[in-house]
Amino acid sequence: MFIISHAAHGYLAGAAIQSRYSVSYFKLFLWLCISFSVFPDIDGVFSPTVAGHHSVLHTPIFWIIACSIIYVLGRKYYPTKNTLIALGVFSGAFMHLLTDWITARTVGIQWFYPLLKTDYYLYPISPDQGQVSVYEMLMNPYWSFYMENKLLFGFEVGVNFLAVFLIIYNIYKQQRK
Repeated sequence: MFIISHAAHGYLAGAAIQSRYSVSYFKLFLWLCISFSVFPDIDGVFSPTVAGHHSVLHTPIFWIIACSIIYVLGRKYYPTKNTLIALGVFSGAFMHLLTDWITARTVGIQWFYPLLKTDYYLYPISPDQGQVSVYEMLMNPYWSFYMENKLLFGFEVGVNFLAVFLIIYNIYKQQRK
């Protein structure tokens, strides 16, 4: 999945629970959801290939441990926001893992790492197609391969449109107040 689509999923995850928080807390939560829905792909900068970019950042155990640490440290330094911060980071990262699992083309998610190093994916994957650099993802032949599965590509485009629609709607709603 492309970074813009991960950000759209992060926005949708944050917007789904906006009514539970005050406006200032919601902005923080939304920012964390969006940021951490993109963050696991930072390993792509250091990976030689698309198929090889899934590091420990693409495992649930990493995010469970990281968010536990964030929560514990937050209790000391940000007692009023510690749950919000940990939940925002976890929600964004989990959305990333979930959407990578759903839309995987070249590599899946290691849900049970470190117990099992098996990649799990919803649709069949083609690791050989992912032997291009992350900087070549928008070029052929990778781009054509990426669009072959019309259902997955449509899902990704649809989520982006939904996020843009909700952003515009929320801006419109704020201006009417």
